Amino acid sequence: MLVEFHFCPSINLHSMAIIDRPIIIIGAPRSGTTILFRCLALHRDLWHLEGESHGILENDFHPREKNYESNRCTARDLTCKELSQTLYQQFYDRALNLNKILKSPECLLTARSVSERSISKVMIATLGHLSKIKKPPVIRFLEKTPKNALRVSFLDRLFPDALFIWNKRQADGNIDSLISGWLATDQIGFLEIERFARSGYPILKYLKLKDYSGKRWKFALVPDWQSLKGQCIADVATWQYFQCNRLAMMDLAEIPKERVFSLKHEDFIGNPVEWIRRILDWADLPKDSQLESFAERLPKVNDVLSDVKKKSGLRYETQVQEAMDRNPDLIPLQKLMGY
Repeated sequence: MLVEFHFCPSINLHSMAIIDRPIIIIGAPRSGTTILFRCLALHRDLWHLEGESHGILENDFHPREKNYESNRCTARDLTCKELSQTLYQQFYDRALNLNKILKSPECLLTARSVSERSISKVMIATLGHLSKIKKPPVIRFLEKTPKNALRVSFLDRLFPDALFIWNKRQADGNIDSLISGWLATDQIGFLEIERFARSGYPILKYLKLKDYSGKRWKFALVPDWQSLKGQCIADVATWQYFQCNRLAMMDLAEIPKERVFSLKHEDFIGNPVEWIRRILDWADLPKDSQLESFAERLPKVNDVLSDVKKKSGLRYETQVQEAMDRNPDLIPLQKLMGY
């Protein structure tokens, strides 16, 4: 698809640095992108953001600008050359590398509880700032934001040499984890932290879901979310899974095959060291003993309430199956994804 750049005189240019072949992890929310990111972020040559990229991409491209239509962005949304250069520079400027400061930043990247994450966030910001001193003009960069499953062609326009890892997960387990994420609350003692206050959207009152009374949308805001009015939270999770993977697959099909690495979460968890080696070889990155050591001890993430799972491995087996049955397009999509 040919998209022309247009001149935007209101935006000032920064001196441009180079982000060489950034590695962008693409996957539906709760598909396992976090643990893959945490592994790769330990590589000594990879720079990354302090967190996810909401603070960069949701200024000019916040869904409120389109009446909360969705997080979907395509190459057609990035036709202003100056804006493109500004976004590019922001990614470079905010990139940090904890490996430049710590012998092993593993403890900061694997925090699980709310209190641990809060402490780690402060330390990552502080140490990350120090790591930027004498930052090289050319860096390799790692990015992981689940909403980016809806922005593949946009990111390909922003980073023409980007490498994309499509992290796939089987529908039932992914949807089950999404439901768990929707229902989870973040608390420190009696204090509840609204985790999605910045990255979520206050639009749920319009849906009037049967079994959910929260005010903010969580995870990726997918196209046609309005069609979920009066349905259940399992239907929301199923629609998020369906739309994220459908649109990611559609966009990735337009990118040269050598720049796309497909990975099933189940395969990665089964043999993480082998898959890390394959990814590093594909991405032209040297082997890293610290990364491999971490992969051998791969921790679980985003596995809320795992102790109450049923024999099927699902926490909400009935709700998941019923919601999947209500989406007849899900099975064909799963087959195209290799399941």
